[in-house]
Amino acid sequence: MPRTTAVPSSPPPAGDQARPQRRQRVKVPLRLVTNPHYADVAVTTYVKIAALASRPEGCTAATATIAEYVGLSKASVERGMTQLMRPGPDGVVELSSTRRSLPGGCGTSAVRRTRPLSATERFVWIPVAAAEDLTPRQLRAYALIAYAQTQKIPLTESEIAGALHHHSGQRAGQPLTTAAAGAIVDELEATRWITVERRAGVRGRHHFIAHDIPSAAQDLPCGQPSPTGVAPSSTSAPGEGSGSSAGAGSLATKEEPRTDRPDDERALFSPAVGEVQVGEGVENRCARLPHDSGEDGLALRADDHQTPLTTPLTNPSGSYDGPGLTVSARVHAVLEPVHWLFRQTSVYMQRRIAREVGRQLRSGIDDARLRQRLETRVCRTFTDEIRDPGRWILGVGLPRWGCGIFDCEAGVLWSSGRRCSVCEEIVRDRRRATAQPEAPTPAIVHPVPAPVPVQPSALAAPRGRCPECGCAVLVLNRAQPAPRCKPCREEHEGGRASGPPPSAHPEVCAGWDGSGCTRPALGSTGLCVRCRTRRMERAAS
Repeated sequence: MPRTTAVPSSPPPAGDQARPQRRQRVKVPLRLVTNPHYADVAVTTYVKIAALASRPEGCTAATATIAEYVGLSKASVERGMTQLMRPGPDGVVELSSTRRSLPGGCGTSAVRRTRPLSATERFVWIPVAAAEDLTPRQLRAYALIAYAQTQKIPLTESEIAGALHHHSGQRAGQPLTTAAAGAIVDELEATRWITVERRAGVRGRHHFIAHDIPSAAQDLPCGQPSPTGVAPSSTSAPGEGSGSSAGAGSLATKEEPRTDRPDDERALFSPAVGEVQVGEGVENRCARLPHDSGEDGLALRADDHQTPLTTPLTNPSGSYDGPGLTVSARVHAVLEPVHWLFRQTSVYMQRRIAREVGRQLRSGIDDARLRQRLETRVCRTFTDEIRDPGRWILGVGLPRWGCGIFDCEAGVLWSSGRRCSVCEEIVRDRRRATAQPEAPTPAIVHPVPAPVPVQPSALAAPRGRCPECGCAVLVLNRAQPAPRCKPCREEHEGGRASGPPPSAHPEVCAGWDGSGCTRPALGSTGLCVRCRTRRMERAAS
């Protein structure tokens, strides 16, 4: 913004000389000034928060403190911050707020930061002192005048009225009248933040001059030239045409220097607006602040040799956009038998599986017990039978099977390895209930007609009786005795080849490697559940 000060006709009072000059300025997006979606208090709140957020720690002032700075009520400032923290019509969020708490647990003021502006976005420089001295509506009109002055755009009071809107009442959303805009311009001129040169502009327009610092001098006398240093707008005289004379050179003028550092002391009186917009003013919609590099990965084990389990979904439709999954080392070790299934699931299912494992570990189940459960059940299942890995882990691999005893694991006590007596009793009761005959029901006698003899069309095949079990067998040669049936023949041949069957199954497990085990053996294998699983795993590897 070109430095413009009025020549004082009388020396300023002593109080104005002692008052320090407030020169801090902030960049305000032009969309925030010209968009009628944002209220006037939102512009004032943005200017003050952006000034306080220029510190490394951000804006840590409380809402009541900000309201005291700008001379508004706390409710008005909260209304402005709420509007800035919500997405606008184009989906852009101008203000972010992060809550904080003290080490003792008591809450404190939040940390607020404004959105960083892109290099191609239009903005306007606004002094922070203007937000403290002017009302919200006056500040918005001042921002429009400052932008038009830098861009050398002739401005009228009707154009200022078209950019200012009512935000409450029956006329909400409608622009102000020209008379109301003229009253606001007169108030700004009275506060000495702008200077109005009546009918000094192009085609009899008023010439508005915005100041970085309010002038302490009186208005210039009538007829005195304005010492603004701004060349008057050139207009063609009658009969000269619309262009320059031949050989006068190009019509282009020297561009304003680019200023992007408001904290640079040399840029105190730089233009009030940046370079002209080339592309889209706002690059991202509701863009989140980039997370730290540690939040993108996974926190699995402390060593560097652990491969991550999760496989983030990167499909173009963007099905998952939440935070990264974190799996503890304990849950990672428990899920080791089913890592190949866990990696095939989505992030949502991985989170559910990790929560279920954590819930069972917190209930008191041992890590080795839960891992052995997953290992046993995945060994008893064919790979092609698992259609949905996530549902299989949640519905088959992790649930506990057994009775109400906490130590029971599928009919075997985990601590001792013995069979659970409660489960055996339940099985006996079920078998007994299945073996009991059904209660006889009163039969209803229906008259049955006498059977009519049917002559066979062909002779039936000759049948005989098995000499051992007595079942019917096919006799091919009637001269020879009836042969044995297939079950009796296989039992006779197997007994003759292997000798007499053992009288009883072994009661104690022989061990998966023959070293012996103290657990009871199951079935005819002579091994307990654990040793049998170990032997199957050894054979598979």
